[in-house]
Amino acid sequence: MKRLVTLLLALLMVFTLAGCNGGSEGGNGGGDDKTHITFWTQDTVTWVEYFDAAIARFEADNPDVDVEVEYFSSFADKVNQAFDANTEPDVVFTWQAITDFANAGKLQEVPESVYSASDWENLFFEGAIANKQLNGKYYAVSDEINVESPSLYVNMTMLNDLGVALPEGWVENNGPASWAELFEFAKSLTEKDGSGNVTRAGLSYAYAQWEAMFESLIWQFGGEFRDAENKTVHFQTPEAKQALEFMLRYLGTGEDALCAGTDSRYDEFATGLAAMCVGAPWYAGSFDYDMEGTEYQVFNLPAFVEGADPICLATGGWAYVVTTNCPEEKSEAAWKFVKYLTSAYEDGEWAITTGAIPARADALTDLTYDVNKGSVEKAIAITMDVLGYAQEDGAYMLTPSTLTYSIIREALYQVLTDGDVDAALATIQSGAETMLAENYSR
Repeated sequence: MKRLVTLLLALLMVFTLAGCNGGSEGGNGGGDDKTHITFWTQDTVTWVEYFDAAIARFEADNPDVDVEVEYFSSFADKVNQAFDANTEPDVVFTWQAITDFANAGKLQEVPESVYSASDWENLFFEGAIANKQLNGKYYAVSDEINVESPSLYVNMTMLNDLGVALPEGWVENNGPASWAELFEFAKSLTEKDGSGNVTRAGLSYAYAQWEAMFESLIWQFGGEFRDAENKTVHFQTPEAKQALEFMLRYLGTGEDALCAGTDSRYDEFATGLAAMCVGAPWYAGSFDYDMEGTEYQVFNLPAFVEGADPICLATGGWAYVVTTNCPEEKSEAAWKFVKYLTSAYEDGEWAITTGAIPARADALTDLTYDVNKGSVEKAIAITMDVLGYAQEDGAYMLTPSTLTYSIIREALYQVLTDGDVDAALATIQSGAETMLAENYSR
């Protein structure tokens, strides 16, 4: 009987301790003393490579926190559906403007203890964080500054097979001296069939991020579509018309056509249908996977417009948010995770793994590369050299990414179909005005 009582007491103690552990920090019910946080991001090869390693580093430095990461291929749909259903995780790595989610009370404000006012001012590129705030409060921490279309990629394997050398000075000067020089070389590489259709693009630039090229051209022609003071935009202008006409001139079957305009510039280059393409620095990280065995070079694009600065678009890109679904007892761990991933070291690791430009000005300050070959390191380093020419597309609009990647993108598809430049500009103007009216009425 004594042994039976002792056994029962022992079992009672085990169950009691198990019940206590079920109420451990974070209320996880996991039977341990760790805080478990959930994290969602996109299922991309280079992203999985980075996050698997980064989370392992974070957990090694923070053994009291466990990060449960999930990768999704249809990420945009997954995130939007989760926010609509109030089933979002603790931390999300999101691509879009934070205005709608913040207005809906779905995001926690970035605590002063994570980044202070002086931190925002001194640690980050201004363009990287402008669209991560609402009413003077930050709701997301950028990991990158999204610099679009400042790069020129050259398929060196193709050129070697053709017996063609790069023009003199391109390697030493990080690219061609002018658009005229680039055009002449691209034209020499372009092939067409008997009907004038481009069968090998000398320079592919259509689709996927060419909205940024359109905005950059407006600025290079001396125009301005932003009007923060009056909370509006201006696209029915001579400069905007010049920009669209420039983009159409080198597409299709015309005498100056360099690009077929039937597929994305990335895909045409990656599949060997284009000798050169306009691109963003992150292309380099993806080419290393999609074009394994092919040698390429990367340079900075010259200004498209003679006498202009090589202006390009640079805005806050992918960023971390902590949702209001994250309970109070887990928020400290969630923000610790965000701060860790946006440190100078981790921001640099993210950038070098994926081909992004770091949001922090103190990341990747000692980057080295071989000037004679293309690489992620070179793409990032030479792009950072021209960041002084980059412009942000208008955080005052609250959802500038909607303007660029939805409204303008659809109008560019329209103008390729009907060739009506004035109608395309009118569509952009009316779409932007509707967007702004909706945003400012909230």
